[in-house]
Amino acid sequence: MQFEDSANFLFSLAKRARKYNLGLTTITQDVEDFMSSKMGRAIVANSSMQLLLKQSASAVDVLSDVFKLTDEERKRLSNFPVGQGLFFAGQNHVHIQIIASEREEELITTNPNSPNIR
Repeated sequence: MQFEDSANFLFSLAKRARKYNLGLTTITQDVEDFMSSKMGRAIVANSSMQLLLKQSASAVDVLSDVFKLTDEERKRLSNFPVGQGLFFAGQNHVHIQIIASEREEELITTNPNSPNIR
């Protein structure tokens, strides 16, 4: 989203994918990257599902407007432990906990002290 050409391409891809019954997954560690771009906001607004994990206080302020968060959701979003977040599908907002299987944990962990590293 940093560069206008890239943002326009991603937005175009998101719009075109739907026409061909394709899905597009976008992931960022800094959701403010998407929120600070007109195209990024459009991509998020046109997404059928979103998952927000723990966010910084400044990001929660921005996201609150975009996702119409309740006070409780705002508080939770800035305090979630690892693996918990808010899942949005249409107008529904639910608290979700994601638990990786041992094999998934082994594949994705970046924690060198994890008991699942072999």
